[in-house]
Amino acid sequence: MNPLDAYKDTASRSRLFLRYHDGLVPAQSRSIPIGWGADFSKLMGWSSTSGIQRVDCKDAVIVLRQGAGLNPAHFSKSCLDDQLRAALTFGVSALDRYMHERVVKGIIAALKKPSLNKEQREFTIPVSAAIKISAESVKAAKDNKRLRPANIIRKQVQALLHKRPFQSYNEIDYAFKLLGINNLTGQLQAAYGVGDLKAVKTQLGNIAKRRNQIVHEGDLVVHERGGQVKWHNIERKFVADSLDFLDVFVGHLESVV
Repeated sequence: MNPLDAYKDTASRSRLFLRYHDGLVPAQSRSIPIGWGADFSKLMGWSSTSGIQRVDCKDAVIVLRQGAGLNPAHFSKSCLDDQLRAALTFGVSALDRYMHERVVKGIIAALKKPSLNKEQREFTIPVSAAIKISAESVKAAKDNKRLRPANIIRKQVQALLHKRPFQSYNEIDYAFKLLGINNLTGQLQAAYGVGDLKAVKTQLGNIAKRRNQIVHEGDLVVHERGGQVKWHNIERKFVADSLDFLDVFVGHLESVV
C-alpha cells in the first residue's frame, strides 16, 4: 500500500464526519400539522396513528417515526459534537497509518545499508518473532517453496510497529531514523520555510493530546471525587484547522528523503 494513498483514504473519511456535522446543525425540532403528518405516514406506509417528529437541519429535514431509536434530542449540539470528535480521531489515525506504511515499506532496505544509525542498530524484534521467521523458512525449504526471508521479516516488523503509535513529533522523528533519515527537522524547516519547528511541534502535540482524550478518556473532564460527568468542549474550527494542518504536514513528510 502506498503510504500517501493510505493517508488520503483515511483523511477523506475524517472530512466526511465533518460534513455530517455541518449538514446536521443547527438542528431544530418542529411540530408537525396533523394533516401533513397523516399524509406523510401514508406515503411511507406507516400507521396513520403513529406519531412522527420532525428535525430541521442545515442540509436536511429528518422525520422520525414513533418508536424510532433516535429522537430530536440526539441532534442537539452536544450530541453532534461527537461527529467532530470522530473527524479529529480519524485525522490523527490517517497520520499514524501513513507513518506505519512509510516505515514498513522502507525499513528492510534501510537496515541493509552498511552504515546504520543508533536507532537502527538498537531496533529489535521479540525472540518469538525470530523463532517464527526461522520456522517459516525451514518449512518452506522442506516443501521446496521459494520464500523470500525479507518478506517474512517485513511482516513481523509490520505487526510489531502497528502496536506503536506514530503521532507525536518525537515518535515520527524516531520512525524516520529507522529509515536512516537523521535530519527530519532540517528538511521540514526547509519545507515550511521556517528556522524553528516549535510552532509545528506544539500544534501536532495539541492535536495528538485531544485525540488521546477522546479515544482513551471518552473526552470526559477529569474531576475530583464526587464531581459530575462533563465533556471537554470541542470547536468545529479547531477540528477543521487540525485536519488542514495534518494535510500540509503529511505533504511535507512526503518530501523527506
